[in-house]
Amino acid sequence: MGKQSIAAITDITDRLDYGLIYVKEDGTIGEYSQVAKEKFGLVVPKGKSHQAGTIEKGDIVIIADNMLGNDDELAANDLHLMGIDDSDIKTGDAIIAIGTYKDSKWAPIYKHYSDYYPGSELQLHEVYRGYDIVASINLDKKMISVSVNGEEYRMTYLESIGFMVLIRPASGEIKFFQGIGYGFRREEAGRILRGAGYRGKNCPNQKEEDISLVGLPLQNIAFGDEFLQRVKEVMDSPDGTKVEGSFEIYRRLVLCRMIRIKLNCENDGVLIFIEDKSNIEDRLSTGRAYIAELEKRTKSAQLRMSTDSEEHFEKFLGSSPGMRTVKHLAYKASKTKFNVILLGESGTGKSRLAREIHNIQNPNAPFVEVACNSIAPTLFESELFGYAPGSFTGADRNGRIGYFEEANGGTIFLDEIGEIPPEIQAKLLHVLQNKQIYRVGSTKPIYIDVRVITATNRDLDEEILKGNFRQDLYYRINVFPIKLPPLRERKQDIASMANSILVDFCRKYEMEPKHFSDEAIKIITLYDWPGNVRELENIIERAITVCEGTTIYADHLVIGKPVIKKQTMRQQLEHEEAKILESTLIANNGDKQKAMEDLGMSRSVFYKKLKDYDLI
Repeated sequence: MGKQSIAAITDITDRLDYGLIYVKEDGTIGEYSQVAKEKFGLVVPKGKSHQAGTIEKGDIVIIADNMLGNDDELAANDLHLMGIDDSDIKTGDAIIAIGTYKDSKWAPIYKHYSDYYPGSELQLHEVYRGYDIVASINLDKKMISVSVNGEEYRMTYLESIGFMVLIRPASGEIKFFQGIGYGFRREEAGRILRGAGYRGKNCPNQKEEDISLVGLPLQNIAFGDEFLQRVKEVMDSPDGTKVEGSFEIYRRLVLCRMIRIKLNCENDGVLIFIEDKSNIEDRLSTGRAYIAELEKRTKSAQLRMSTDSEEHFEKFLGSSPGMRTVKHLAYKASKTKFNVILLGESGTGKSRLAREIHNIQNPNAPFVEVACNSIAPTLFESELFGYAPGSFTGADRNGRIGYFEEANGGTIFLDEIGEIPPEIQAKLLHVLQNKQIYRVGSTKPIYIDVRVITATNRDLDEEILKGNFRQDLYYRINVFPIKLPPLRERKQDIASMANSILVDFCRKYEMEPKHFSDEAIKIITLYDWPGNVRELENIIERAITVCEGTTIYADHLVIGKPVIKKQTMRQQLEHEEAKILESTLIANNGDKQKAMEDLGMSRSVFYKKLKDYDLI
């Protein structure tokens, strides 16, 4: 692997929205992709801009700091430079301050507090020297925001950060604002306030070579002892060693995958693939927050939703607690655009449920179902994303659209997503992150608006541990999981399902109405149905074909012997206890605290039983 090959890899990772650092054996940086620079502030994302410069007398200073003096080089006594001299302000306080730099004729305005807690928020809204300024620190969402005349500047943080905005009062120009990577650029609030210069952002005169990293020691630009130690461990490991984990780099949480390469003396080292983990976690947090908000609706609204879910999902027969939960969650999912993953054994009805979720939300939009287990590995990319004219031998000269383009404006259902090869998983992740695809053989992005529903009968957690499925992709698709129970776990539904299926088949094949004998129903109910609903349908379809009268008897049913399980008293009691727990949760619309109170259980006992009975 030569230098040219490594440079090609960085180009590929940029297209996949991944950053890449190549660290040579001597600990210096050999390559550093553009995306890596963007993610950690070495190159500021396009948008707002300002020229390079320094703070000047008379400049309006806005500071929002959730933990004064922690990682921003800003001390309490530095605040006198903007007119604040308050002995009550201590290191570690949260503070929002608006003042004028080294000009005492303008009195500062500020708020601070020491006793803050998760969920609390500090906010200041003032018209200062003619500028409408709103600044806030949300400790729950880990977000700092400053708005000047409606123009917002914001930054997420891990544990602590000082955020600064400077205004030139005469013109209203934003002279400076912080962003990710401020530590590398040495743009901490304290240093700027004490007169240190700052770089321009998105300016024509800001040359890329000014921040070239090639040849620099890794420890000069990657803060975080744990990260640096892990790189050293991989560097000392055999060729091919792979390590994955979350680390804080540039005061930002990232997901890193490190690979030891040892091919020749010139190119030995470690490849580090990096992804901004906060994006994933923010999306998951948003999804969970939305679901939590739905759970807080009034009792009347909850009852109405329950009724609606039954009406809209009447095709999914069953009144068992498990199916009631499925219908309830599916109805919620149909009212959002979050990614949904359907879990369950083969034949439980995942495809049908996906279509119903789509039909409730947007029935006139396209619904494209993709059986991932039926696509040859070499064809996945062209089938999903299409291909450009002449991209490969035998290709249609006009090119071809893929499944994602077919589904644009609607829903794509990726059935058995666990069958997708790892290299395609990376490209699928890019699609979910950026809402754009590239046809095979084309560098032109195509923007899409597609609701993604996935399904699998595999244990993806186990597949991740085996290295068969990407963890970051799993985070993306697992925003709203719904698990369909197998038939053997909802036997009370089987008889009604069988009768309904029988009616449907008789109508489909224009036969006179038929019914099951008591013995036939008994056999159907006692059988475990390893093939689930699909097997039940197949057996009934065959039975009506061979039945010459109006009654389907036991000998018309070609199935295995009924499974009659003998249970101990303890097993029977546990089964009933699980049913009571599940029913109580459903009655309280999933509110665990209320269910726990209704059952009179302690928190530790309640959550242990939820885990034991797989109800979490």
